[in-house]
Amino acid sequence: MANKRTNSSGGIGIITILWVTFLILKLTHVIDWAWVWVFAPLWIAASLGALFLIIVGLILLLAIIGLTKKESRVNAEIRSWFKGKEHKDN
Repeated sequence: MANKRTNSSGGIGIITILWVTFLILKLTHVIDWAWVWVFAPLWIAASLGALFLIIVGLILLLAIIGLTKKESRVNAEIRSWFKGKEHKDN
């Protein structure tokens, strides 16, 4: 029987550890920060994730716009490929 190893990355990340540390320090009155800074690791990570998704979305949108232009080289190649297929089928 083969020895199967499975790796799972379901552990606690550095963002969570940082947030829990800030939360404990705030609740035990060791730090006197505003709550917005206690939760900063969470909203900064969420903001960076959202920014990444927006950038990837814009790149994909620009790629789609570029492919759908009639003067696009890729569009011309696809059209010529399909024209070649029509002649072979008839």
